[in-house]
Amino acid sequence: MKKLSLCLALAILLLAGCRHEIKDFDRFETASLSGEQWYFITCASEWDSDTGSMKNSYDIVWPEEGWLSPAAMRELMFRYFDDSTSATIEEAANRWLESVVYYADPDNNCIKKRVDSSEIPMGEYCYYHLESTCERDSNLVTFVINTDCYWAGAAHGIYSYTNVIADLNTGEIVHLTDLVADTNLLCEAIAHAIQDLEVNKEIQECLFDEFRNVERMPMPEDFFIDSTRSTIVVNYGLYHIAPYACGIQSVVLPIFWLSKHVALTPYAKRLFGPGSSLTP
Repeated sequence: MKKLSLCLALAILLLAGCRHEIKDFDRFETASLSGEQWYFITCASEWDSDTGSMKNSYDIVWPEEGWLSPAAMRELMFRYFDDSTSATIEEAANRWLESVVYYADPDNNCIKKRVDSSEIPMGEYCYYHLESTCERDSNLVTFVINTDCYWAGAAHGIYSYTNVIADLNTGEIVHLTDLVADTNLLCEAIAHAIQDLEVNKEIQECLFDEFRNVERMPMPEDFFIDSTRSTIVVNYGLYHIAPYACGIQSVVLPIFWLSKHVALTPYAKRLFGPGSSLTP
């Protein structure tokens, strides 16, 4: 009887603990953070001198404390601001405002000075802007980080976007290696997807010559999972595999098709559900 009572007590405690850990995904929230800083840049050499202004700014969303693991929060901070050592996201953001500068090179006799926007004189203008949005899909949340910058004298600006996907069940960041067992085979599958799938036809027409009809593409820089969880889309940044005019290249990999070319991990099979793979 004592053993039965003890077992029941342990079961009740276990169930209570499980109920305590369950999160209300509908209440997942983010905080908005923004900031900007202007600089006046002066550069001088024995042959020439130059002046200009630089505006660094960010407007981002950030997860509330407690949803992601400490390691995931550090990785997310690094993906935003190239900083994983700051104690807070605010500290990382302030460091970033100071570090992204134009011509701030002592070797070229360049000096930067923090100024208010009202103090900006006439001259060449540069900017670097970072912003993010947050998208929900069942128990996944995706932070889409966009950057846009222009340096005075350049032919055009440069832009990029990065998707950071987190699993709210585990609080961890999802990487491509969590989804496929062999990244070498994944790179081969991407080459076949560009060549064989109609949905990727425009990419084939845009590729640099060295990437046409190859057996293996470079490892992608970024990926996201679409809203139906039926595909993985891998992204290549500007100039990576195609000219600037073609933009960022996104290769669609339907999950069932992908599983014919590379084994999915147990995690991916759970994530995408029945029918996602040829193997049980």
